[in-house]
Order: sequence, then structure tokens, then C-alpha cells
Amino acid sequence: MKPQWSRTRTVTAFCLAAMSMFFAAGCAPAQATRTVQLLPGDLQWRSSPKLHSLQTATLIGDPARPGPYVQRIKLPPNHRLEPHSHPNSARMVTVLSGTLYFGYGRTFDEAKLRAMTPGSFFTEPANMPHYARTGDQEVVLQLNADGPDGTTYVAQPKP
Repeated sequence: MKPQWSRTRTVTAFCLAAMSMFFAAGCAPAQATRTVQLLPGDLQWRSSPKLHSLQTATLIGDPARPGPYVQRIKLPPNHRLEPHSHPNSARMVTVLSGTLYFGYGRTFDEAKLRAMTPGSFFTEPANMPHYARTGDQEVVLQLNADGPDGTTYVAQPKP
């Protein structure tokens, strides 16, 4: 007669597998054990250190330090982000509200912009230049990334 797996063993095996996948994905144990509950009114919006026209609210983690973090980013209406890149990997962005017109490349090319509406998702691979603009409404994004963060603008040729 074969030994049967008990429900407890199955649940334990599932939990161990899930935890190993979670930690293999680069999530720090300190982040996983800390509980966070934020309502929209709890967010502390601050002007971006490099782009004062943007506002950011850090939900968890610290973009200046190694490890995972989550931020919300507000872009004002009719705003243009020139081509730039970030050194950190695993930058994943979800559009929460508004429409962001987003493209990849070293030069701003209106024809290559794609309209990213609420619910859209895109990645920003490390050191890959990208650019964006907003339309006539504010855009709110959620960024999930691994720090440390940084921004380097692409040098544009002089006319």
C-alpha cells in the first residue's frame, strides 16, 4: 500500500514552493514580513527631486537603497518626459489613471508613442532609454522596482 499525502503535507509543500518562488524573484524577507495598509488619503506626495513637476509617493521600501520598493507617480496634464533611462532592473509600471503616451528610444518620436490607458502595463529594462508624455489629464502610475533608483537623461544633439 502506497503512503498517502495528508492535507497538511500538501499545504506545507505548496507554501514552501510559493515561498521559494517569492524569494527567488528577489523580494527581501523584511518586505515580506511587514504589513502595510494604505488608503489613498494616507499617501504622502512629494515633488520629485529631479523633476519638480512630478509627484511621487513611496508605498513601501526605499528607492535609494537596494531592494524592492513600490511608488505611485503623478504626472501633470500636457507634460513631456524627455528620453532617459534608469540603472535599476525590474522596473514594472501599471497605469492607474489617465493615458500615458509611452515609447522606447534615444530620441523623442511622437509617431512611436503608444497610448497606455488605465490598466496598461509596461516594463523599463535597466539602462533602456524611454520617453513619454501626457494628454489633457493627469496620469497616475504605480512603479514596482528594485533599488537603488536613478535617472540619466539622453544627451540630445545640438541643432
